[in-house]
Amino acid sequence: MLDQTTSLRLLDGLNAEQQEAVTTTEGPVLVVAGPGSGKTRVLTHRIAYLIEEKNVSPDQILAVTFTNKAAREMRERIERLLTGRAADGLVMGTFHSLGVRFLRQNPGVVADRLGLLPNFLIYDDADQLDVAKRAIQAVGLDPKQVAPRRMLSRISAAKSLLVGPDEFLNQAESYDDEVIARVYREYARALRKANAVDFDDLLGLPIQLFDEAPGLLERYQERYRYLLVDEYQDTNRVQYVLIAALADKHRNLFVVGDPDQSIYGWRQADIRNILDFEKDYPDSTRIHLEVNYRSTGRIVQAADRVIRENTQRIDRKLRTENEDGPLVVLRELSDQQHEAQFIVGEIRRLTKTQGLSEDSFAIMYRTTAQSRVLEEAFRVSDIPYRIVGGVRFYDRKEVKDVLAVLRLLHNPADDVSLNRIIDNMPIGRGIGPRAVEAVRTWALLHDRQTVDGFAALVPSIAPSETGPELTGGARTAAQRFGAVYAALREQKGQLTLASLFDAIVERTGYQASFDHESEEEMQRWANVLELRADLEKYDIVEPEEALATYLEQVALVADVDSMDETGRGHVTLITLHSAKGLEFPVVFIAGVEEGLIPISRAVEAEFHDPLPLEEERRLFYVGITRAQRLLYLTHVGNRLSYGRYQAGVASRFLTAIPEECLQAVGRVSSNRSSLRLQDRVRASAEPSWTATPGRPAPAPTPLPDYQIGQRVFHAKFGEGRVIEVVAKTDDQEVAVEFARHGRKRLMASFARLDVIA
Repeated sequence: MLDQTTSLRLLDGLNAEQQEAVTTTEGPVLVVAGPGSGKTRVLTHRIAYLIEEKNVSPDQILAVTFTNKAAREMRERIERLLTGRAADGLVMGTFHSLGVRFLRQNPGVVADRLGLLPNFLIYDDADQLDVAKRAIQAVGLDPKQVAPRRMLSRISAAKSLLVGPDEFLNQAESYDDEVIARVYREYARALRKANAVDFDDLLGLPIQLFDEAPGLLERYQERYRYLLVDEYQDTNRVQYVLIAALADKHRNLFVVGDPDQSIYGWRQADIRNILDFEKDYPDSTRIHLEVNYRSTGRIVQAADRVIRENTQRIDRKLRTENEDGPLVVLRELSDQQHEAQFIVGEIRRLTKTQGLSEDSFAIMYRTTAQSRVLEEAFRVSDIPYRIVGGVRFYDRKEVKDVLAVLRLLHNPADDVSLNRIIDNMPIGRGIGPRAVEAVRTWALLHDRQTVDGFAALVPSIAPSETGPELTGGARTAAQRFGAVYAALREQKGQLTLASLFDAIVERTGYQASFDHESEEEMQRWANVLELRADLEKYDIVEPEEALATYLEQVALVADVDSMDETGRGHVTLITLHSAKGLEFPVVFIAGVEEGLIPISRAVEAEFHDPLPLEEERRLFYVGITRAQRLLYLTHVGNRLSYGRYQAGVASRFLTAIPEECLQAVGRVSSNRSSLRLQDRVRASAEPSWTATPGRPAPAPTPLPDYQIGQRVFHAKFGEGRVIEVVAKTDDQEVAVEFARHGRKRLMASFARLDVIA
């Protein structure tokens, strides 16, 4: 153990609660950390304290972060803090990267127990969608009628609860559940056939592995004596089980989170994991980090008052020692074009009058559809901007095309990549669906990979084999494909990744397919060359190892992981969900109105389930607390939605913000003192009329008497059939099974369902 000087240095600048969190090293600890309260500092100082003060070996520490970017930044901070020790062996990353580590470190057991070979691939969203479509077709259904994305969503939800295809079928309560179970089983089979996993598998398979080989779990329990988990409020069931299993022996589990910032319920995050932590660990210590170092006093007060209306939370008061700062601007505009113009105008004004750079500003919104009008306004203004959550670099078509070749070379079982190459690259021309099916059938009969079937058509490669029966142009094209693939496969273990890239774009004809006279084509080719520059970073690694490492890195990268230098000098347009963990001097939250914040489906559900509405309030709270100095909240009187204008109503969440924090501009300002915004929400749903003496008030518009079995139409969810009707006071609660969106429960007065049969 080092002397007291080390301890004082690592605790220097921390407040009393932060110091307690750093030095309480033994046993379970729950840190409830409000936004801007220095939780990252606590995590990094705690790890440094364990290493230097408690003499814990770095390889006995496991830290789980929400993003790879956060892991990189924390590791850099820790290395700067350490003076007497190195951080070699410290394991730090996301849950998904941890799952990959467990699977990669035990190839023999994984192959024997899980049937997964060491060169398995991680399928991204687009790959999973392709597999889901083929799974739907395999069970005799039409992907145009059975939405693949809905199937994937239900499968993901099942996997997050550790429910496999067979168990899902046993639990099925409807025909829809039975359909999903059939697709789920075929989807899982297709993944294994391709020697691939999806993101949910990276969490579920390690648990299955530990069940199959308990000795492995004991080994990891003994190694990782200290576990730290960031953003614990956003963990799901499978993550909870994995961490609880790893921490079961030494019980040194340190979790940091804030129930008030739990915003990923739609990804199966379970807020109960943090709310019930003290039930799971009765001997735990709870520490509150309540001092916000990020925002001004008025922003902190507004946020604190908003979130106090929730019930699912751990009570604590967010506070700050910062100055009060400017008032929060609440602005009502006529429509979304006016809203966008106002935001652009304010940014232009503030850059001139206060000397702020463009990267000081962020515009946040609830739905990606809101970004279109904002983007148009920025294009006209010539203010540089970036959209976070747009098309990732690795998701661009031309980049995915080249990556598909690299993936197929690494894993010949990857039929998704094979299909992409045939469909999108010159080397696939002339190979039609019938030819591909003939090659697949041959490969299946001969217990070979599909690409081996193409190679078998080339006599110089497989002279003794009788390949698939193809004739004419299809045979010539397939032979060409097989020869190129075989040549690249032979070079794979000899060339650096950059050199292999050169061979790919030349041999497949991909480079020659770009029109060098077209500016748009040259921009796409520039993206391909950027991929080559990315590959060059791996030139110092052995070719075989380099390809596996690179493909894994590409699969695990997220949008927020690349948010570094690319944002310099640009205004950021970002969804509220993507803004988690970020901060900006000036924040605009656009569309703070009913139907957006909170989203309409949460409003519709509030009569039978108030929890979605609480998550919407938490999302608004997260947006508010991203602001450091200035906060603007905008809403509009009319918004174009689904092709028609609808009256906009200020969000109910605004009523909680104290008057003394607000500078209201627009129609709201004149009404606020006499009519609370909450009352305006209610009033907007009522008929607008003025009673005249001697004339009776008009009767409210009667509601249709919905009946079970009726076919109805909803502006958002499309066609569906009524399956249940429950009478309410002056209303009906209608359960509808929609063809594309599944079962929804709606209030008749709000849903505006049209009876069509």
